[in-house]
Amino acid sequence: MSLNFIMVCLGISMILSITLVIRVWGQRQDSGHSATLIAALMTAVFWWTLWYVLELITPNAEFKLLFNKVKFVGIVFVPVIWMLFSLQYTGRTQWLSSQRIALLSIVPCLTLGLIVTNDYHHLFWGTIGVTDLGGYSVVSSVRGLWFWVHSLYSYLLITVASYLLFRQFAGSPGLYRRQLFALLVTVAAPMVANAITIFGNQQLDITPFSFTITGLALTWGLLRFQLLNLVPIARNVVVDNMNDGVIVLDAHDRIVDLNPAAKQIINQPMIDPIGKPVAQVINLVSQRPDLTEEIRASSGWQNEIEVNRKNGKGVLDVRISPLYDRRHQVSGRIIMFRDVTDRKQAEQQIRSQNEELIEVNRDLVEARKQADYLTQLKSQFLATMSHELRTPLNAIIGYTEIQLAGMTGTLNDEQNDYQERVLANAVHLLGLINDVLDLSKIEAGRMDLIQKPFNLKKWLDEIVLQNRVLAEEKKLRFEVELDPQLPEVMIADSARLKQVVINLLSNAAKFTDEGYIKIEMTRNDLETWKINVSDSGVGIPSHAQETIFEEFRQVDGSTRRQHGGTGLGLAIVRKLVLMMSGSIRLKSEVGKGSAFTIILPYITETAKAVIPAEVTRMETQAI
Repeated sequence: MSLNFIMVCLGISMILSITLVIRVWGQRQDSGHSATLIAALMTAVFWWTLWYVLELITPNAEFKLLFNKVKFVGIVFVPVIWMLFSLQYTGRTQWLSSQRIALLSIVPCLTLGLIVTNDYHHLFWGTIGVTDLGGYSVVSSVRGLWFWVHSLYSYLLITVASYLLFRQFAGSPGLYRRQLFALLVTVAAPMVANAITIFGNQQLDITPFSFTITGLALTWGLLRFQLLNLVPIARNVVVDNMNDGVIVLDAHDRIVDLNPAAKQIINQPMIDPIGKPVAQVINLVSQRPDLTEEIRASSGWQNEIEVNRKNGKGVLDVRISPLYDRRHQVSGRIIMFRDVTDRKQAEQQIRSQNEELIEVNRDLVEARKQADYLTQLKSQFLATMSHELRTPLNAIIGYTEIQLAGMTGTLNDEQNDYQERVLANAVHLLGLINDVLDLSKIEAGRMDLIQKPFNLKKWLDEIVLQNRVLAEEKKLRFEVELDPQLPEVMIADSARLKQVVINLLSNAAKFTDEGYIKIEMTRNDLETWKINVSDSGVGIPSHAQETIFEEFRQVDGSTRRQHGGTGLGLAIVRKLVLMMSGSIRLKSEVGKGSAFTIILPYITETAKAVIPAEVTRMETQAI
């Protein structure tokens, strides 16, 4: 074999090696450590080939011996890198710790040390020299003890790594099997060539020539089968870490493989399940022969099965699928099962809670109907009683006013004082009865609003005239503001609207000792207008503002309160405002006063109608 031919072959090998290093190095971001290790492997191959080329072409014997030693820097680490790549590629990354890598590198590092110091102990080469082969010369040697230790270690690593690859992916889909073939060719070619060189006493090392085949195989795998782009996910990463149990059976229902989750669910630590009939390992299968026959006769089976456990019953969701060989014959089955005991218990608990809620809702509906019925009876009773009470009370007020007018004779001062007290208390009592009557009418649906036109300014003057006395008695300023943009004639139930405003003004005067009370009427927007009644009184605490519009609610409900009242006034105000399709809002601060704002829609002549009381069931808008 001529030197030129040898150089061409080795040159091709180096070109392929360096090309693969560049190509694979660029894939590190996508392929991770697998690409890095392939790049390291091809760098070691390139190093080996380069120094072997220099060894062949140099005529100087000393340089030949030096280059022969230098090339072993690549040679000793090729098996280690191949082993690391196999572990990474098959998903056994737990073995790639720095301590284990250091252990794998002990023999290569010792080998390099013994090569450098071989002249002192001759453990790697007994004798070494240069032999002439005709147009070129090569290094020849008698191999020492450590050479064979190094060779055995290297072949062992390469064999174990190749076995891991073969065992992992021999049963994988077609694309991954072709990737495996490319990888095995990559390592098999230099192994065979190296074995021929060592055991065939070849003077010319043909291993570097085989790297051409290695480069072509890797290039084929990269370009054709997307090696490093589609790295198969190893079984121990996927199956062993699944929460679902997986058992693989052969054609005779013997267990050939299972994952840790299956072992935990089976819960028979004293039995090695591999190779055992499934009926021997899983009691349920032996107890249910009908189930076994059903599974065998079907192309797929899924069901939930109840099992007995030490801590009670459990439920497994079981799925069984047949495995087919190339002739589409059933060669085994795969059983996948998931423990759904917690889920079934949760579902049962939810069902029980739903049933309880349905029963409670049914009781609440009945209670609501009963409460509505009783409320209606109460309202009807209060409306009747209020009406019956007003008749004699009006008579008392009428006769008292006659006596005070002197129509029945002259009263002395003491008699006059008594009669005025009777009249004042009767009027107060009549007001309370009227409030109860109005509230009961609204709740019973017996109050109607009659919308009709009224003069807004005249209506406001009447209100001011009725309430100015209250302000003057307490020396309060009574401020009035009427927006000139408001229409002169409005459409509403003027009597009920007056009742609302007078109630608010009365409250303002009652709870204000100094300062002012004020009523404002302005436009709100194109569709609504508003009435604002404000004061500089005691104000309402924030916790009471949420309930101030409820019946019988008062800010001060104690028996020693300074201001009277039943707590019905604001409740009636709110209900009447809602009947008018309006809203009422409160803004108040303790010690600074309160402001009630009523917003009402403009009512046109065509929309004028009688509004029934049922609309009071709308909810109050609050700020």
